[in-house]
Amino acid sequence: MGCLSRTKVENILSLTFNGINIALCLLVIAAAVIKAIKGNFSQIVMCIYGGVVAALFIINEVISSEISFRYFYFLATYRGRGLIFIFFGCLVLDDTVINIVAGTLNLTMGLIYIIMSFITPEFIPPNPMTINWQNWKDFSAEGLDLSRPRPMMEQTKIPHPPTIETSQQQQHVSGTGYGI
Repeated sequence: MGCLSRTKVENILSLTFNGINIALCLLVIAAAVIKAIKGNFSQIVMCIYGGVVAALFIINEVISSEISFRYFYFLATYRGRGLIFIFFGCLVLDDTVINIVAGTLNLTMGLIYIIMSFITPEFIPPNPMTINWQNWKDFSAEGLDLSRPRPMMEQTKIPHPPTIETSQQQQHVSGTGYGI
């Protein structure tokens, strides 16, 4: 058995986290339905909201979308994902067994993501499953050891926000012959 490189291990972990995220969101939907069945009107509304957000998170976890990256950028960071899972955990926590399990697992995963947000330079940013799977197929194609996969921002080709140039930068540019 050969030795796995760091990029392959990171890719395996990313695919594992994708699978865990999908499973936890499915558990949130099931726990929200159970909580809504025996709840009052406000709990029913909150469970519908939580179920819809969990279903959208599953879609975002499977495929990449410019809309989700542009308007919901917090889903592309570990800290944002951690806060979403903490929200899910608090939302479904109730006195039934499935709600306790779903709430506890989501709170735990949220804390893991918050901790991972502080070691982000050591680990690749979270990507959807399609991007991680494509990277895995690229790694496994011929036993290659490729460099780290590009972050989702580079793969979706979203233009970076324009920067505001200061007067010193404008003078430097105009002094080089490429000026304004």
